[in-house]
Amino acid sequence: MKSESHRRFLQFPVLVCAGCSILPFVAVHGAFVVSASHGFVDWCNPYWDSCTSISATGRHPPASYVFRGLMLPIAMLLLVYWWLQSVLLEKFSVARSRRVSMLGCGILASIGLALYVTVLGEIGDVWRTQRRIGAILFFSLTFLAQLLLAGGLCAVAGEESQAVRSAGHRILRLCQIMLLVGLVSVGVQLFDENMHDNIEDAIEWQLALLLQLNFAFSVSLWWQDVWQLRYETNAGVRESD
Repeated sequence: MKSESHRRFLQFPVLVCAGCSILPFVAVHGAFVVSASHGFVDWCNPYWDSCTSISATGRHPPASYVFRGLMLPIAMLLLVYWWLQSVLLEKFSVARSRRVSMLGCGILASIGLALYVTVLGEIGDVWRTQRRIGAILFFSLTFLAQLLLAGGLCAVAGEESQAVRSAGHRILRLCQIMLLVGLVSVGVQLFDENMHDNIEDAIEWQLALLLQLNFAFSVSLWWQDVWQLRYETNAGVRESD
């Protein structure tokens, strides 16, 4: 019974990490399908055509019910996610300053997402400012938190931690791609404002997808490389006793 209970506990971080990756994808694309079906946005490939923003997909009912109904719980789930990652880094003796910085960025990013979602669709300069602040907090601080997580994982010592470092490098590579996409966007904006307006929405979709993929990469950390290995080791110790 104790062994079965332990296994169920080990599944919790895996479900949180998977949820942080899958649920935003479902929320955004589900809202897009509903909104396009009702004629609020065009049927298109938003990752390439830059035909609509993510905000526009969840602005009008009934698509807004899908968007808000999933995104607000996701904001809470992200708080749990970043707490779990801070526990993970602590297990690997990563510097406390890095852990605290990562957790702080993650918490503020989650708050930013909640600020953005709660006023989506509201009309007025005050609500528009809140949406902008929320979006900036979410994207920028989630990126920084993922970068801090990747750096901590890449620095883990020990031959047995090779899989953990590999996961860290995967997260880091995606962060580098996100940074490159962001720099390209800024460069285009500096040289051609009209061109930037034409690609801005597509870049937003691409960055959101990359953020979700980074959450997916952390699933393996909990399922195989950390807790399962620790459980098997502890089980062997108990049997030998």
